[in-house]
Amino acid sequence: MKRKVPATMAECFDLIEHKYLKGPWVMGEHYTICDPYLFTIATWLEGDGVDTGKLPRVMEHRRRMLARPAMEKAITVEGTQFG
Repeated sequence: MKRKVPATMAECFDLIEHKYLKGPWVMGEHYTICDPYLFTIATWLEGDGVDTGKLPRVMEHRRRMLARPAMEKAITVEGTQFG
Protein backbone atom coordinates (compact mmCIF):
# COMPACT_ATOMS: atom_id res chain seq x y z
CA MET A 1 0.00 0.00 0.00
CA LYS A 2 2.69 2.50 0.98
CA ARG A 3 4.52 1.96 -2.33
CA LYS A 4 1.35 2.69 -4.31
CA VAL A 5 0.30 5.87 -2.49
CA PRO A 6 2.31 8.36 -4.61
CA ALA A 7 1.06 6.92 -7.90
CA THR A 8 -2.52 6.52 -6.70
CA MET A 9 -2.74 10.03 -5.25
CA ALA A 10 -1.07 11.52 -8.34
CA GLU A 11 -3.55 9.73 -10.59
CA CYS A 12 -6.54 10.86 -8.54
CA PHE A 13 -5.37 14.45 -8.37
CA ASP A 14 -4.63 14.47 -12.10
CA LEU A 15 -8.34 13.78 -12.61
CA ILE A 16 -9.26 16.54 -10.18
CA GLU A 17 -6.84 18.95 -11.87
CA HIS A 18 -8.05 18.30 -15.41
CA LYS A 19 -11.66 17.15 -15.15
CA TYR A 20 -13.32 17.99 -11.85
CA LEU A 21 -12.08 21.36 -10.63
CA LYS A 22 -14.68 23.57 -12.30
CA GLY A 23 -13.53 27.07 -11.42
CA PRO A 24 -12.04 29.00 -8.58
CA TRP A 25 -13.97 26.60 -6.34
CA VAL A 26 -14.55 22.90 -6.82
CA MET A 27 -18.08 23.28 -8.18
CA GLY A 28 -17.45 26.49 -10.08
CA GLU A 29 -17.98 30.08 -9.01
CA HIS A 30 -19.39 29.38 -5.55
CA TYR A 31 -17.73 27.97 -2.45
CA THR A 32 -19.36 24.70 -1.34
CA ILE A 33 -18.75 21.93 1.19
CA CYS A 34 -16.55 20.28 -1.46
CA ASP A 35 -13.88 22.95 -1.04
CA PRO A 36 -12.74 22.19 2.52
CA TYR A 37 -12.68 18.48 1.67
CA LEU A 38 -10.45 19.07 -1.35
CA PHE A 39 -8.27 21.37 0.74
CA THR A 40 -7.81 18.77 3.46
CA ILE A 41 -6.82 15.99 1.09
CA ALA A 42 -4.62 18.34 -0.96
CA THR A 43 -2.59 19.15 2.16
CA TRP A 44 -1.44 15.53 2.17
CA LEU A 45 0.05 15.63 -1.35
CA GLU A 46 3.65 16.51 -0.52
CA GLY A 47 3.74 13.97 2.31
CA ASP A 48 2.40 11.36 -0.08
CA GLY A 49 5.23 12.05 -2.54
CA VAL A 50 3.10 13.74 -5.22
CA ASP A 51 4.71 16.33 -7.51
CA THR A 52 2.46 19.33 -6.86
CA GLY A 53 4.13 21.20 -9.72
CA LYS A 54 1.87 19.17 -12.01
CA LEU A 55 -1.23 20.43 -10.18
CA PRO A 56 -1.31 24.22 -10.56
CA ARG A 57 -5.11 24.54 -10.29
CA VAL A 58 -5.25 22.36 -7.17
CA MET A 59 -2.43 24.36 -5.60
CA GLU A 60 -4.13 27.65 -6.47
CA HIS A 61 -7.29 26.30 -4.80
CA ARG A 62 -5.22 25.49 -1.71
CA ARG A 63 -3.82 29.05 -1.64
CA ARG A 64 -7.32 30.46 -2.10
CA MET A 65 -8.57 28.37 0.82
CA LEU A 66 -5.69 29.50 3.04
CA ALA A 67 -6.64 33.14 2.31
CA ARG A 68 -10.18 32.71 3.66
CA PRO A 69 -10.60 34.40 7.07
CA ALA A 70 -12.45 31.37 8.48
CA MET A 71 -9.62 29.09 7.38
CA GLU A 72 -7.03 31.40 8.92
CA LYS A 73 -8.98 31.30 12.18
CA ALA A 74 -9.33 27.49 12.11
CA ILE A 75 -5.62 27.04 11.44
CA THR A 76 -4.76 29.38 14.31
CA VAL A 77 -7.13 27.61 16.72
CA GLU A 78 -5.87 24.16 15.70
CA GLY A 79 -2.21 25.22 15.63
CA THR A 80 -1.78 23.62 12.21
CA GLN A 81 1.01 24.63 9.84
CA PHE A 82 0.56 24.77 6.06
CA GLY A 83 3.13 25.97 3.59
